[in-house]
Amino acid sequence: MRASLRIVLLAIFVLVAIPSTGLAQKVARKPVACPEHGFQFKPLDKFDAVPIDSGRGGTEALKFAQDRRQLTAHAFESEGPSEEVEEGSTVAKKRRRSIVGFLKRYKGFTDKVGKNPQVDEMVEVDGVDAKHLRFELDGFMLDVWSFPLKHADIHLVYFIPGEVNRKWEKAIRQSAESFELIERVKAEEIDTTTRSFESQFAWAEAEAAKVEGWRAIGTPSKRFVVLTNATKKAFIKEVLKRLEVSRDIYEQDFPPSAEFNAVSVIRICKDREEFQRFSGAPPGAAGYFSPQSVELVLYDNVETDRNSTYAVVSHEAFHQYCHFLFGQSEAHRWFDEGHGDYYGGMRVAGSRGKITPKMPAGLDRLSVIRDMVREESYKPLSEHLYYNHRQWQSQGPSNVSCYAQSWSVIYMLRQGALRKVSRKVWKDEYANIIPNYVSTLNQGFQDAYKEIREERLEQAKKRDLELDPSDLKINRFDLDPRQKQKIWDAAMEASWGQVDLDEFEKDWVLYIQKYLK
Repeated sequence: MRASLRIVLLAIFVLVAIPSTGLAQKVARKPVACPEHGFQFKPLDKFDAVPIDSGRGGTEALKFAQDRRQLTAHAFESEGPSEEVEEGSTVAKKRRRSIVGFLKRYKGFTDKVGKNPQVDEMVEVDGVDAKHLRFELDGFMLDVWSFPLKHADIHLVYFIPGEVNRKWEKAIRQSAESFELIERVKAEEIDTTTRSFESQFAWAEAEAAKVEGWRAIGTPSKRFVVLTNATKKAFIKEVLKRLEVSRDIYEQDFPPSAEFNAVSVIRICKDREEFQRFSGAPPGAAGYFSPQSVELVLYDNVETDRNSTYAVVSHEAFHQYCHFLFGQSEAHRWFDEGHGDYYGGMRVAGSRGKITPKMPAGLDRLSVIRDMVREESYKPLSEHLYYNHRQWQSQGPSNVSCYAQSWSVIYMLRQGALRKVSRKVWKDEYANIIPNYVSTLNQGFQDAYKEIREERLEQAKKRDLELDPSDLKINRFDLDPRQKQKIWDAAMEASWGQVDLDEFEKDWVLYIQKYLK
């Protein structure tokens, strides 16, 4: 129903980040085309193509970068145009989102700023009456060129740190005025809703073809599709092996149902710079899983320590596996991140993996939790386990203490279930905590999804509408936060609520002090 009933506004936004010094103020010699939306223009020189990050709400259409300076084209879908309006007019049946409204995503862009542009003029470009706006914010400028077309409003937004001097102003104007209309060509549609190997590989090949240097690789098991521009064959081979071994262990610990066939897409950037261009992730990020794009994204950390990349592979691949295994639901951080680090400590030999308590330098959790226990700086488990995402991430005393505490809890629970924890700190009922949490969480989300699906069918029937199959695919983003909290509370009561938490905490502290090595 989302696709057929919801009105989403359509616009193209091109974000061009430009330093105040160090880059020649010129436009590229060749135009960059966006045939799906019928335009081309010449960006500033030296910007390289970067793959689209579909995790950003599915709105990006084009992306370019030079160092950390980026140019991104966003496409927001809309209801169709009205037939009676002419070319060059804003013609969506419903009013489109204004550029000023969109720019509020920038910190410091207020209604007052939007009402007081430094520049406000009309400029005819290729037969289109373009509107040119410039806004001054704290420490940067936004230079906006807006082109109303029959099918879309196109907005070029140049993001400029510092002040605009005459050379920059000239280059930006030349770039914007190079805007041209071209024939629109509809992109080939690939049905990826089933997430079969064939559909995901076809999608990956289409994505790779858009950007020079990228390629798609399928694994023999048909459980993974890799998109990469990394060039080191031995590195790619090792990552593929690590993925397969990790999946084997996940399936052993969390057996999938017979119909489970979700193929995982892994994107591997050639280096940290390419990773940051693609994702916009902070410098310290080593990789991540995006539940929006359902991609695992990482890079070849050859300059520092490739072992950290391999650990990140197993950590993030667990998030990706559970995204599908648990119906695209969302667990507490103690469970999700604790397990990620648990598998991140895996050592791979041949086709087998062995879980260890030691991770590569920079990702070590063992020494951190030992210090926390010795200094008594850990959070009481009655707080730590029940934290929401924001609380968990900011609990201190260091930026990795939350990971270390959750990892140590998971390590004790999983090793104890394997009878590898001393009976002096282990009780039989502890073995039920993870299974009870998982089953209750999963059932709670399934019931909630069913309720939402039935409600959509009922609403469609009342309006005499036929739903697209995609309208009935429900995931975590469709839930009201109160629904999610209710499900979380039930899962915690079914697991931790069945043990004496104060007693477990004493056993856990003693385990770290004497037995965790």
